[in-house]
Amino acid sequence: MVFLTMPKFLVKKTVPSEDGSSLIFKGKVTEGPINKGMELLVSIAGQTMVPMKIADIVHFEKSKDNSKKIGLVVDFEDEPDDMAMIMALHITDEEIECKPAV
Repeated sequence: MVFLTMPKFLVKKTVPSEDGSSLIFKGKVTEGPINKGMELLVSIAGQTMVPMKIADIVHFEKSKDNSKKIGLVVDFEDEPDDMAMIMALHITDEEIECKPAV
């Protein structure tokens, strides 16, 4: 029997992009490969899993903190209310799963 695990990303900090239309989940990959187009699965109140598509992956080479060298970018240009809701969760030091987009 083979058990497949989903890739995981440890979020250390969540910040809005410079233009304010995206969120960047800064952290590091803890398990498996994570690619553009995959979905982050964010838990809301431990009840509901909200999938958010990874629009881009950025690397922060100049970051002195190795735990914040990768940024997963989620675009909220058409859903500013959803972005505000996710920002209000203050996702920090939380491991989230990623899954391939269907």
